[in-house]
Amino acid sequence: MAAALITGASSGIGAATAKLFAQNNYDLILVARNEQRLRDIQKQCLDLNSKIKVISIVLDLKNYVSSKILSSLNQVSSVEILVNNAGIYERGSTTESTDQIWEDQFQINLMGAVKITRDLWPYFEKNKKGSILNVSSTLGIKPAPGTSAYSAIKAAMINWTLCLAQEGGASNIRANCVCPGIVDTPIHSFHHLPSEQKNKTMNQYAQFQLLDQIGKPEQVAEAIYFLASDKSSWTTGSVLSIDGGINIK
Repeated sequence: MAAALITGASSGIGAATAKLFAQNNYDLILVARNEQRLRDIQKQCLDLNSKIKVISIVLDLKNYVSSKILSSLNQVSSVEILVNNAGIYERGSTTESTDQIWEDQFQINLMGAVKITRDLWPYFEKNKKGSILNVSSTLGIKPAPGTSAYSAIKAAMINWTLCLAQEGGASNIRANCVCPGIVDTPIHSFHHLPSEQKNKTMNQYAQFQLLDQIGKPEQVAEAIYFLASDKSSWTTGSVLSIDGGINIK
């Protein structure tokens, strides 16, 4: 049995990914800031598969602590997969965005992933096997006005993924990236609206999609599972858009 470490695992894409890996018999190390939601997802994963081990780590990647991650590695089977999913989203143009907005998104959306990857890299090298899956965004490919910090940082994550693939190939360490479009997750403000207002807003956003629908976390999780697992064992340096066609409409 192998294990997967997933950040941002307490909700949205991260939670859906955790449950999918649980169903496919992976031990799990789940990392997130919200303790209660993280415990809930831990329980849901164990309810789906009582044969696996699920470790939860309450950690804000803005204040990363290596020891919390490294001490968890010997509590599960061999960690072969890292899913860097944790992220925040704050709108603002270049002139409107404060230094704090840039710094918060840089630390959580990129540097948190860099730090945890650096910690796991020697472990992957020793075992001659590792798969890193970074969750970027279609805004990292095609930015939109008012998203300058988020778009720039997600573009950096895409480029960094390609560097990881080049650096890890000789050690059988793969690195791939998914770029979700508009997905119904807590990162978007419409997710928290009253039901009727939320449906109205989602219908408006759906008009921007070739497939005329907002994405679901489970749809992104399926792609993450494919690229992170051995199902794509000959794939590295791939950047996959999962966006309902929004970027080409």
